[in-house]
Amino acid sequence: MDGEATGEAHDAGDILRGVSPARRLLRYLLRYRARYGAGAACLVFATAFSLGIPWTVKAAVDVLQGGGNPRAVAVHAAIIVLLAAAHGAARLGSRFTMIGAGQWVEHDIRRDLYARLLRLPPTFYHTHRTGDLMSRASSDISAVRTLAGFGTTMLTSTSLAFAGTLFAMWSIDPWLTLYAMAPSPWLIVAARRFSRTVERQSTAVQEQLGVLSAKVQENLTGMAVVRAYTMEAREVESFGRLNREYLARSVRLARTQAGFWPLMGLISGIGTLVILWLGGKAVVDGRITLGAFVAFNGYLAYLAWPTVALGWTLGNLQRGLSAMQRIAEVLDARVESEPDGAGEVAPALRGRIELRGLSFAYDGREPALADVSFTVADGAFAVVVGPTGSGKSTLGALVCRLFEPPRGTLFVGGVDVRDLPLHTLRRAVGYVPQEAFLFSRSLRDNLLLGDGGAGHDRLSAAASAAGLAGEVEGFPEGWDTVVGERGLTLSGGQRQRAALARALVGEPAFLILDDVFASVDPGKEWEILQALRAARQGRTTLLMTHRLLAAEEADLVVVLGAGRVVEQGRHADLVAAGGAYARLWRIQQLEAELERD
Repeated sequence: MDGEATGEAHDAGDILRGVSPARRLLRYLLRYRARYGAGAACLVFATAFSLGIPWTVKAAVDVLQGGGNPRAVAVHAAIIVLLAAAHGAARLGSRFTMIGAGQWVEHDIRRDLYARLLRLPPTFYHTHRTGDLMSRASSDISAVRTLAGFGTTMLTSTSLAFAGTLFAMWSIDPWLTLYAMAPSPWLIVAARRFSRTVERQSTAVQEQLGVLSAKVQENLTGMAVVRAYTMEAREVESFGRLNREYLARSVRLARTQAGFWPLMGLISGIGTLVILWLGGKAVVDGRITLGAFVAFNGYLAYLAWPTVALGWTLGNLQRGLSAMQRIAEVLDARVESEPDGAGEVAPALRGRIELRGLSFAYDGREPALADVSFTVADGAFAVVVGPTGSGKSTLGALVCRLFEPPRGTLFVGGVDVRDLPLHTLRRAVGYVPQEAFLFSRSLRDNLLLGDGGAGHDRLSAAASAAGLAGEVEGFPEGWDTVVGERGLTLSGGQRQRAALARALVGEPAFLILDDVFASVDPGKEWEILQALRAARQGRTTLLMTHRLLAAEEADLVVVLGAGRVVEQGRHADLVAAGGAYARLWRIQQLEAELERD
């Protein structure tokens, strides 16, 4: 069932893109229509019981006015007590059902949002700050939960109270009811203006909270840089400015909400004074009884709370819908596309990697790759070299479809990557990015992310191939050592080797290594290269690097410059040609000699 729900969530953004926040939220509410229906039924009974109290008081006053006996008064008093108790029980039932349904709505939205975040492409995270996304996943969802739970309860209760009270008042005296409702147009105008103002101010508050959260997340992540450059005072001041802006926006919103309630009370109070004068005159004239007048004033007082609650309800409604709109921006973001038949079981992927005139540009930038063509044969070892910014990392990310290459330009195993299901492609490809990321779990858990069913022998073999096995014994708890957030308890080289071992554990048919030797010294690089000889046997391997040691034994060397293929061939042939590769080789040889001296 959960799997079906998650699959539904995956498609929800495409189905509901452009739908208003209210309609989108309604789809979540309708999943729990039975709970909301039961809660609404409880509120109907609660309203009926509460409205029965003034009517019973009317009967009791009329009995007393007519010289009735104490027994009749006592019966009416007992009825009032029973009605109050029944009202409390029904009200409690409504809160259990409707507020509980709001908790489930929060659960579903949080699940769908998380599932969407996991499927969004890297370009989305390039344009959205982590802190802002965290704000949407926390405070915005809490605002929606309040609307879906307590907000719907108040909205239903207020509507029923107005309808039931007006019916009861009309039954007593239609003219008095019309006079009592005379201030209503003013209330409606005030409520409309209030609603629009609160919507605008609520959105501003939520957006500023996202900015504030992003600032906190950025500073916590870069704390080492903040301290290294003695930026503490500057960052505190910067945070203070953002925090003061958040306070100012929140105060404006609170001032608007607080001002609405007294206004409602003032307008209602004027109406009450009018009713006291006209109703008293009606009793003196004998048009209504004293009991009816008491009951009418009881109903009029009963309207006071729904009138005041109307302001809170409208504010809560606008704040919740504003939050839902921010959440919908994530749910509507385009996910990684799947080809037709993506759910079908595909055969294991093996073979060559082929690029045919591949050109690619990030949004709004110059092309990172232009007309790149080369082929890595099945089981071959290819090295892509070039200076920083030449497009090496982009090339590796495109092979894994972290970004979408143009159709007909990139083939893996003889199939266009745009026609391959993502799970099939990524199960076959072991990708090691330039910046190794480890989760705050044990070393064992991090290495088994791609294949949780791998045994200890395969784990040890992968660690040995990555040059990490010897160091595991020195860790405090061996394989069960928790590496800390982002793996910061390990050195840069250890994190890189752990990421390499993680890719090897899954026994992929293709290895894509993006500058995996950047954080290791030349001696360790040579050691890893020797271990990788056995690990890459039978695997098509593509290594992007700016260091040329691995290129000596490569089946193919591709030289990139400004996103274009400058040269390609074997190491010896390229050195003999005396071109760009030969120049890079001579420079690194001189650097190595200087380091030895």
